[in-house]
Amino acid sequence: MNLKAAKPDQSGVSALTSKIDLRHLRVLQALLHESNVSRAAVKLGLSQPAISATLRQLRDTFNDPLLVRSGAAMVRTERANDISMAVDRVLTDIDLLLSPPGEFDPATSDRTIRIVAYFGLGSLLIPSLIQTINTASPKARIEIIQPGTPDQIKQQLHDGDIDLVISSRQDPYPNLRFAPLVESDIACVVANSHEKAGQNHLTLDEYLTLDHISPSAAAVVAGTPIDGQLLQLGKSRNVVATVPEFALARQIVPQSNLVLTTARPFAEEMAATLSVTVLEAPPELGLMSAWLFWHEKSHHSPFGHWLRQTVRHVAQKTLRMPS
Repeated sequence: MNLKAAKPDQSGVSALTSKIDLRHLRVLQALLHESNVSRAAVKLGLSQPAISATLRQLRDTFNDPLLVRSGAAMVRTERANDISMAVDRVLTDIDLLLSPPGEFDPATSDRTIRIVAYFGLGSLLIPSLIQTINTASPKARIEIIQPGTPDQIKQQLHDGDIDLVISSRQDPYPNLRFAPLVESDIACVVANSHEKAGQNHLTLDEYLTLDHISPSAAAVVAGTPIDGQLLQLGKSRNVVATVPEFALARQIVPQSNLVLTTARPFAEEMAATLSVTVLEAPPELGLMSAWLFWHEKSHHSPFGHWLRQTVRHVAQKTLRMPS
């Protein structure tokens, strides 16, 4: 390659920067994220004709259509894919530059805090977390969001549609910032009428002969911490029922012959209020861990730091933290 010939034309770059401003960049970012003029308009609080007019200017500026029709949808061109991450970086740097100095003040913030909680101890952690955030930041709004697929979650973090993820699985999010949140013993919960209710613990062989309930969608059961650990051992359990959340599992177990495998604090909370027995899980299952995940662009933000510290503080009081 002729490196000298590949050097960008500085006059061309200057001409390009003179034709685009911060407002154009905001519209460009929304269009590239949404691939839809109407959704970009809603996201920015602008009219659809205004977004369409800006898109025409952007196409002229970049000498590229940026978004093209593919059936009923719009898709990004190769040029649009190339510049998308650069636009995100530029706007993130500008936002940091223009942010007022000093720490995030939760007492005066009225922002919406969005957290994805894909975590077995959520029923213990989330109520305390909401109470703590509401006390510290009474004007803020809190949304606990049902998790989607790992790719959807990563995109939501990238777009700023969610702020933080609490998950018991580390493997789906290799390119995100993360930190350990909690580590717990694993326990098994059965109805008092279950054939194993008179025991203190289950051996692995016993465990594998029983019928199980999993608070995970059927499509992702194999990727749960329990089934992932069994897979490493060359074993599998008989999951005969799956539900989308732990709240449903806790209602089903007392009236069934199914085993729920979960973190010990959640198991003990169930035993305190329901007709169930807690058994020690087979030691081969190890420990249950959970992590916080967030996007690189929020790593240095005062708000992001405050939110992560708040979640960890609540977990420390409510659950057992890792050593």
